[in-house]
Amino acid sequence: MPAPIAVEPDIHWTEHFARYGFAVVPGLLDREFCGECIRHIAALIGHNLPASQWTNDNTPVLHHPFFEGGNAPEPVLERVFEQPRLRAAIEILYGGPGHWDGMKNYYLFLKPHNPKGRATLTKQGHIDFGNQRVPPLYRGFTFQALLHDNEPLSGNLTLHPGSHRTVQKVVMAEPEHQFKSGLYEGVQPPPFEFVGRAGDVCFMHHIVLHSGNDSYSQNRLPRVALHGEAFRTNWLREIDPAKPNLSPWERSLAHNGPYREPPAVEEEQMIKRQKYVEDLKTTVWPPKPK
Repeated sequence: MPAPIAVEPDIHWTEHFARYGFAVVPGLLDREFCGECIRHIAALIGHNLPASQWTNDNTPVLHHPFFEGGNAPEPVLERVFEQPRLRAAIEILYGGPGHWDGMKNYYLFLKPHNPKGRATLTKQGHIDFGNQRVPPLYRGFTFQALLHDNEPLSGNLTLHPGSHRTVQKVVMAEPEHQFKSGLYEGVQPPPFEFVGRAGDVCFMHHIVLHSGNDSYSQNRLPRVALHGEAFRTNWLREIDPAKPNLSPWERSLAHNGPYREPPAVEEEQMIKRQKYVEDLKTTVWPPKPK
């Protein structure tokens, strides 16, 4: 199994996050918990097959959200937030214990093997703020936790290292700038693929360019992951690189100099979030068996 990705393997993972907008930390989830999740997901799907036999013919492609106040939680999967090593890593990015208030919003990402897929990676990444004003600072970061071992071309997450700095520079200079469908049209660094083992976690900056890919790997391994929001209730409203003792997360936002975010950006985002949470009340779970 290839080692988890890193642009500079010799720097600390928190510095990697600040410089490149993502960082992979191996083994933050217990493999026993991951195995329990896989068995639970297979039972919900309705076939109880081993993951190497999950294909588009018997398993749905899922990007299913579980949001507080929007839809019912999934008790087995939600225990991801009880994993002590994951919680400790989130707190480290925020600057230490007590800096994260423990939001529990997450998605189940499932990409089964696609017999008609392509053995290639998407070259152009996107951000998750399409056709709207983009917040240069925001209120946190996300993470993607693998529940099953994957391999190259398993439909994995790919990220464009350092692109969070480029995107932030654009929207700081042009507050009204919008990215059509979230796509960045300029030159992007080559994508790095998140390949790892069950329990490995990739932390992601909120505006790092990223993408999903076809699941068409040699051993037909799917991508099965939980994508969580490690957000805080309070929005970060300003950043100053000269301020001492910035957290790794704050340093990831300080590459383009001092900045104060207009309150309207936060207000627009919160209105969109409230509407999204209301819409989730109509989603159907679990997925219908094939």
